[in-house]
Formats: sequence, C-alpha cells, structure tokens
Amino acid sequence: MVRASSEAVVTRRPDPFLMALESLKARVESGAFAPGAAIVIIDEAKRLGLSPTPIREALAWLSGYGLIERAPMGGYLMRRLDPARVRDEMSFRLLCLRIGLNGAGQVHGLGPGTATGGSHQQALHDQMVRAVRGTGNGALVEAYDRVSSLLAQLAVAEQRLFQDLEAEAQAIVTLFRAPAGSGLPEALTAYHERRIDAAALLVVEAEAGRSAPGG
Repeated sequence: MVRASSEAVVTRRPDPFLMALESLKARVESGAFAPGAAIVIIDEAKRLGLSPTPIREALAWLSGYGLIERAPMGGYLMRRLDPARVRDEMSFRLLCLRIGLNGAGQVHGLGPGTATGGSHQQALHDQMVRAVRGTGNGALVEAYDRVSSLLAQLAVAEQRLFQDLEAEAQAIVTLFRAPAGSGLPEALTAYHERRIDAAALLVVEAEAGRSAPGG
C-alpha cells in the first residue's frame, strides 16, 4: 500500500466560484441591492478579493435560478418585485408545504438545534424545511428551496409591516410539536394567506427599504 505523502495533506483554498456564489446569493436574499439596480461585477470582485470571472459565473447562475435578471444591454440587475409574482410564490411555497406534510405523514417534533435558543422565526423556518425534506422527494425540496430564496428578499419588509412575527412563529412551531390533527395545515395556510393579502404592501415596503440610503 502506498502511503499518502504528508505534503499532499494541505489546506485547500475555497473555490472562487463557490465563494462568489455564496456571498452574492446571501446579499441578494438579504436585500442588499435595490430593485432594478445594476450589480457591478468589478465592485463585487473587489469586495471579495476575486477576479471578475467567478463573479460573472456566479451572477449567471443566480440569473438562471431567478434571483436576479439579465440587463437588456448586458450585465445583471436586481430583480424587480411584483405583487402578483409574490402572491404566486407564496401560494407555491404553501403548496410545497402541504405536499410535504402529507408525504411525510405530517412531521412533528423539533429537530436538532431548534428546540432551544434562537428565534421562533428561525425555528419555524427549520421546521418547514424539515417537513418538505421529510418526503425524500428531491424535486420538491429543490422547488421549495428555490421559492424560499425568492421570498427571503421580503424578510425585512415583513419585519417592518408585521409587529407580531415572533408570536406568530411561536404559535406555529408549537403546532409542529403537537400531535397530528392539531391545526398545523390550517395555521400554515393562514400564515401564507396573510402575506398573499399583503403582497402589494410588502413590495412597497421592500422597495422603500432597499432604495433608502444604507438600506
């Protein structure tokens, strides 16, 4: 048996494309760019200390994923929010969750890391993801993750518009921990319908926040 040389055991540098993709995806989801604003490749390359190539590749991936848009004259823009589109995305996420609850036999009980500590909103997010992944359906999980990334851009707007997000999340998390038939599907439906009804206000709030200095 040939022993591996100790020189082969080295710390690998992070892949530039993955670095760029992870950073840009997080910035897009957090609302770092104003709607319709250009995402400047050179600026992002300088921020990450990378060449323009991995930034361009990451932006192309994010465009295909639907998080950003190609500009008519070249380059990339932050996607513009539209109430009708938000309603469709909320409805689709709810559909994924309904399938998840049915397919996984309605998952109950908090998973590791969500029972104590952290916010109730994060615990709710973890439980919803767990319900979908519990089906073992890769296509469903991929679809859920994608629409959740799109809706993540509204998180700050939700915080501004709704004053009871922690209490709302806590109530639903409690239902995840309760026996089946305790009203979880109805609570998740109400959670999404509330946001569907407020889609226009959420878009206005998101655009105002991201367009403001320092927003």
